[in-house]
Amino acid sequence: MAIQEKLATGQGKFTPRYPELGTGPVSYDDAVSEEFFLAEREAVFKRSWLKVGRIDQLPRVGSYFTRELVGLGSIVIVKQADGTVKALHNVCAHRGNKVVWQEHPAEETKGSCKAFTCKYHGWRYGLDGKVDHVTNEEQFFDLDKGALGMPELHCDTWAGFIFVNFDPHAQPLRSFLGEKFTAVESYPFEKMTEHYGYKTKVKGNWKLSIDTILEWYHPPYVHGRFIDRDVSKAEKLVPPPDSYYYDLFTSHMLNSVPGPPQLPPRKPGELGPAQRNQRWIYKLLRAGLFGPDDVQDIGPLPDVLNPGNIKSWGNDAYWLFPNFSVQIWARNFYITYQYWPETVGEHSYELDIYFPPPRNAAERLAQEMTAQTTIEFAMQDSNTVEATHSALATGANREFHLSDQELMIRNFHKVVRDTVTTHQNLSSK
Repeated sequence: MAIQEKLATGQGKFTPRYPELGTGPVSYDDAVSEEFFLAEREAVFKRSWLKVGRIDQLPRVGSYFTRELVGLGSIVIVKQADGTVKALHNVCAHRGNKVVWQEHPAEETKGSCKAFTCKYHGWRYGLDGKVDHVTNEEQFFDLDKGALGMPELHCDTWAGFIFVNFDPHAQPLRSFLGEKFTAVESYPFEKMTEHYGYKTKVKGNWKLSIDTILEWYHPPYVHGRFIDRDVSKAEKLVPPPDSYYYDLFTSHMLNSVPGPPQLPPRKPGELGPAQRNQRWIYKLLRAGLFGPDDVQDIGPLPDVLNPGNIKSWGNDAYWLFPNFSVQIWARNFYITYQYWPETVGEHSYELDIYFPPPRNAAERLAQEMTAQTTIEFAMQDSNTVEATHSALATGANREFHLSDQELMIRNFHKVVRDTVTTHQNLSSK
């Protein structure tokens, strides 16, 4: 059936626009196969640009923080004297000890210093990672101190986010991001300095967590009680499937969603449809999942937002392959999501929420309400992921039938599989 015919018969508004994705069932063996997991780490995570932090974490020269990335290594992100940022492998050139750590070597740390000193034998490294002191140097044989250091890896920034790439032959960050993603840099991220963070371990494949946020098919059921105690009413309050907007570009994606059932914001003391049934806390704090009711003015916003011209726009979620999302909300705050695979059946989940600084106690409480609601949603999604992975592991069902609303899931798994296949083909030559 031609794309035009499918659109006309209602068999899909979005998926038929991308015929290369197909419309058939999708295999989820990529979420349970140990062999695929190891291939994925090599092809995807060791060769993609990965967000590891924000420039706000490095306020002065010598500021640093470490990241412990399972299967990739320990790295140190440090601000240089010229204001640039470097990423260094956290390993000593002497006998391979981890250089930067505090009481527990496996834990991440942060701080500020003029040099890094290895706790094992006292070798010292400048902020650029080069050796500047070797203990008992005269005892070594033909030691070329100038050639030694903590190995550097590619590091760059975009919109205040810090990225690294473990591939020595990595393409430039902006080339990897592409035109549509780099355009989002015009959003005033730098004004959002009030930060709330949430991090947890999830017993499930990392891709299953991403799947939960690539569609808005599930909210009336997984999050129904946040919308209305009556699930049948919750279904009716969620915007219809054809009111969303999707865009797939290179390996990255965008989806935009409508706002809450009642916009503009409620009057003081008034409850909207999603806050009835004794939801007194919304009435008191004037905030919820879609953000504070009283929206701070952060100045002109870039035209790049809401590219689908959605009525009562709620947010744009930009998905950067492979594991990072920036979700910009209409109520002038943003959220980032990131998923770090550790084993085929477990990953680390990081959620960070950023607001403009609150001007009073009421705004502070509204932001906290939004943050806690978002975290609760995330916990509910994580429970679903664990239930899904445990069922997949039985092998009883590994083929899934995706609706038009799940277009981005179909694309995401295809991009991961294609990336692995391409790398394997190149490696075999």
